Amino acid sequence: MAKLLITYKKSGIGYSQRQKETVRSLGLRKLNSQAIHDDTAAIRGMVFAVRHLVTSEEVADDAVIPKPRATVRPRVISTPGNTEARPSFAPALLAAADEPAVAEPGAPVVTTEADDIEKIEGIGPKIGAALRAADVTTFAQIAAMTAEQIGEIVSAAGISLFDATTWPQQAALAASNDWDAFNQLTGQLNAGRRE
Repeated sequence: MAKLLITYKKSGIGYSQRQKETVRSLGLRKLNSQAIHDDTAAIRGMVFAVRHLVTSEEVADDAVIPKPRATVRPRVISTPGNTEARPSFAPALLAAADEPAVAEPGAPVVTTEADDIEKIEGIGPKIGAALRAADVTTFAQIAAMTAEQIGEIVSAAGISLFDATTWPQQAALAASNDWDAFNQLTGQLNAGRRE
């Protein structure tokens, strides 16, 4: 019997729960994951129902799914003479190894450790855990994201009823160590929303 190689190509965020469950029942858990199934009418019907989220192709009977290669995210380090654009999730600055980091108001905080992102008004333990699971652990990372990008991560974790519109602004103030402006802004917010 022929086989079908099914690849999960587009996120199910924003689609019905039934379509998400169909994708999961095909054995697809993460984007770009693959599964091989017998080419039956039932499997073809499932693939057809979520054809906007997956791709399928016929493969040989003895086909196996190749193991994905590990990917390494490039990290661009900003130095005073380097004016290249940083990737959106790169820390604002990294300190030289022999110089201690000194935080000044208005200057980005130099850190290689995770920040307490739950200081941001509107981010509680569950949302914080969802962001950390997606490797978003610093104020600089959140400041570089849009509210929509944050919303996709949080929604994918099954959390609703949140408003991330002020989170990048709050994170930018926290990343630049401007705690007076941060406290002034968060004093005007209720659960991350402007009152």
